[in-house]
Amino acid sequence: MDGRMICRSALLGASIALGVAMSGGLAAAATPAQLWSERSTATPIDADAPVNMSTFSRLAKELSPTVLTIGVVKASAPMVRRSPWSFVPRGRGDVSGLGSGFIIHKDGYVLTNNHVIEDARSIEVTLNNEHVYKARVVGAYPQLDVALLKFEPKETLSVASLGRSDTLQIGEWVIAIGNPFGLSHTVTAGIISAIGRHEVQPGNQPMYANFIQTDTSINPGNSGGPLINARGEVVGINTAINAAGQGISFAVPINMVKTVLPQLAEGRVTRSYMGVKIGPVSRELANTLGMERSEGAVISEVMPGQPAAQAGLAPGDIITRWNGTPITHWEDVSWLASTSGVDRAVEVEVRRGKDTQKFKLRLGIYPSEAADNGAPRWQEEKRPSDPAVLGAVGLRLAELVPRTRHELRLSKGEGVRVVGVDRGSPADLAGVEVGDILLQVNYESITGGVEDIKEKVGRIGEGEVLSFLLRRGDRQIFLAFSR
Repeated sequence: MDGRMICRSALLGASIALGVAMSGGLAAAATPAQLWSERSTATPIDADAPVNMSTFSRLAKELSPTVLTIGVVKASAPMVRRSPWSFVPRGRGDVSGLGSGFIIHKDGYVLTNNHVIEDARSIEVTLNNEHVYKARVVGAYPQLDVALLKFEPKETLSVASLGRSDTLQIGEWVIAIGNPFGLSHTVTAGIISAIGRHEVQPGNQPMYANFIQTDTSINPGNSGGPLINARGEVVGINTAINAAGQGISFAVPINMVKTVLPQLAEGRVTRSYMGVKIGPVSRELANTLGMERSEGAVISEVMPGQPAAQAGLAPGDIITRWNGTPITHWEDVSWLASTSGVDRAVEVEVRRGKDTQKFKLRLGIYPSEAADNGAPRWQEEKRPSDPAVLGAVGLRLAELVPRTRHELRLSKGEGVRVVGVDRGSPADLAGVEVGDILLQVNYESITGGVEDIKEKVGRIGEGEVLSFLLRRGDRQIFLAFSR
């Protein structure tokens, strides 16, 4: 699907607010007690075990029936920017697309990428026997690029077993099954070329996928398909590629998916919150403190009144262990703090100067989630099927959801979100983008939502200047053009 991946440099002073942005979905009436299956063995694959042609043939025969093609129709297509890193793009078209997924339960539960189904008006899944079913989103978690779908099967389904991504070894053989370029159930093979790739991130936004890197051939349409080890277990979800690279692709580790999957099945994943900002530990800082390695996460800021502050943590502390688990990469703290659970007690070991101290704290709920009044975020943020249209300008608009207003400190009725930009339209040529939040029209604040902006734009005659003050991420941008 559209999107992009960027490499982030781990510079001292870089910081991120702990608590992963999570979203959920429309909960099913009932979900199975055990949503996925695992095989009994937990031992790593023997690195000396032979792998031959029959191994790949067996895996293809066994796992192909568990993989399906996902077809979507979207309300609008995001504008594409050039970037070396990207999500695996969709297979075809601007408002329709193809991706992959795999069945994890006989009742019709399917795992795929969030970017495959994001903003979809309709979703269809096609099995390897060419049977087609309508599907719906149960839950989605954009920051891990994972989504859980559900369809109602009329037949007995083959189910993929989930393995363990924490036992993967560099050089281990894996295969991918998916739908590249619409060629359904294509099987490709390769090896694990690296693990723990924090430094590459798709979508131009923070993600907490500690990516698996593989040289298995991945192409447009493979998004959401399984990465499978030689034992026939799913160890990752294929997600991202480097369009300019040869033999470089990335998969979300299945262990991370299993962490949030039970909550996804209930339609909502709630992030826990520690209340700090962190960054990497530089080699110079580690040397100054007498640390053998530049591991752990240095706290750059502690939010007043939040769990970390209440426990006594302070700026400059270096988190080295979380519930006894060593922190080898600074971003591991973000994942652990976000997924340990609201109201859960955790023990954090820190390096303070040259001393080691332990703190116990009880995690809270991320502040903006507490303001959501319990509404499932997938349901709340879902784009309207009929957004307001400013045809002469080339925009489709939607009201802001309460969570966004809360985060931007906007009152009810202030601002509207751009959910579609017609290519070649005046707004497109001026630089308006999907996701922008319009705050002013010709220097007048938008205070009444979509109806207000429609009225204000309607007063501007053809050929007259139309200006917008808009919010894009942390920036405010002024654009002016002729209507």
